Amino acid sequence: MEEDKKDLEKQEIDKEVPEKQEYNKKELDARLKEAVHRAGHRWRNRFHLELPFGFTGSVKGLVFFEGEYHLFCQWNPFSTEDKNKGWVEFKTRDFVYWSEPRLILWPTGDDDRDGCGSGSAFINGGRLRILYTGRREEEGRRANHQILGTLTKEGVIHKDMVLLKEPPEGYTDLFQGPHFFVRNNHAYMVLGAQAKPEDDARGCALLYREEKGVFKLLGELKTQLGFFGRVWECPAMLRFGNHDVFLFSPRGVPDREFSYQNLFQSGYVAGHLSLAAQEMLHGSFHELDRGFDFFAPHVGTHEGRNILFGWMSMPHNDEEYPTGAEGWMHTLTLPRVMSFRQGKLFSKPVPELKALRIERSARELSGRDVPSLKTEIDYCTEILLNIVFGAAERVKTELRYAREKVTITYDRGTDVVEISREGMKLGGRGVRRFKLYTYHALVMHIFIDKTAIEIFFQNGEEVASFLVFPEKDVQPVFALEADAPMEKVMGTIWELDRLRYGQSKPQKRKYII
Repeated sequence: MEEDKKDLEKQEIDKEVPEKQEYNKKELDARLKEAVHRAGHRWRNRFHLELPFGFTGSVKGLVFFEGEYHLFCQWNPFSTEDKNKGWVEFKTRDFVYWSEPRLILWPTGDDDRDGCGSGSAFINGGRLRILYTGRREEEGRRANHQILGTLTKEGVIHKDMVLLKEPPEGYTDLFQGPHFFVRNNHAYMVLGAQAKPEDDARGCALLYREEKGVFKLLGELKTQLGFFGRVWECPAMLRFGNHDVFLFSPRGVPDREFSYQNLFQSGYVAGHLSLAAQEMLHGSFHELDRGFDFFAPHVGTHEGRNILFGWMSMPHNDEEYPTGAEGWMHTLTLPRVMSFRQGKLFSKPVPELKALRIERSARELSGRDVPSLKTEIDYCTEILLNIVFGAAERVKTELRYAREKVTITYDRGTDVVEISREGMKLGGRGVRRFKLYTYHALVMHIFIDKTAIEIFFQNGEEVASFLVFPEKDVQPVFALEADAPMEKVMGTIWELDRLRYGQSKPQKRKYII
């Protein structure tokens, strides 16, 4: 246990001060514009957002402003290392047609000289504002500052002021990721934090309230979690009807047989927030995604819809992402609409993504009393599948790339889903297992991109996101089999078009063959 703590501490505090890199906005925007339209490598995703070079970091803001969604994520344009990051912006009206990404925030002064870290975006007084953590490295330790900025007409963030220069007494410098929220017409901020002592640190969150332009500490957010990781990141306080939902990403939670199986986790607790008592009354912690590659999600709200983007990555596992050798690393999930029912969050891909379907490619995958089905699919495919078990107790689906494969198995006797990448040669491998209660049928909504795969189970009750890197450029095969004839299989398969860049207004679609 003590060795694990020391290893985690080394990961959390980078002892090497990054080299200073010079940002040139005009040059980097031009490179982005040129590169985003070029035909890419065979591992380049087509309908998942990713930057064409450098290190794509996690989403840090999604807001609807002046008729468009503005999506912000971190970016290191100089290498595939997780350091010296600025922010880029994508804009869209429909999640299919996107503006070219452009640089909007980068390290410029002492307060963020070693990177623009986690944060959030919000609308205030008719302006698009951001809160973010400016990172500094001093003698091998972090010095984080919480900074307020405003998007200007020129399309860059003006750094207005430093709101918080240091953590309160009793907490380490790992306080970061400010999230702005409003309750009862008052403005609040929640930050991820780490309570001292450092050799036995505890993850937590801090609550602040705005008073006459100054954010004042209310105290630590009380929960029923006890010790739950050594640091909390990317916090957010959301509202779903009468329920408060607190999202955060803890590091250092011990794994269990059917949960917490990644190096770091992302999830939420749901219940009711008492700001007077700085306390969250809640149920169990739920993971937002059961796949191998998911961390630091962000949720934006517009017209009653809560839309999530996640980061398809797992920090400190760079060896699992071979695109780093090709000059880029990481991607973002599809946008997901979040809903709250039965005491937990459900997620589905936003309905706007149906516009990616190449309708003339639609075909059925169906059968009655069949033990197996198999079909070749396109490199970029959507599969909507409903399996009525009948006599079948164990159902297995496979995505095959010549002699490589990914396997998803469901066992009715144990109610366990198992996802295995052991059949792949490159990138991350391993197995993930989780519980899923299905009754008489298994419903799967599968999105397959060049490397990014997302599977929504039981109409969004659970989701699994992960990356694969086939050794050969071969068209995949989708296979389904069971230990006994399945009573009924009903499904539809579509080839999917690519995202459109450089167009903020939808035009007549052109199909890609």
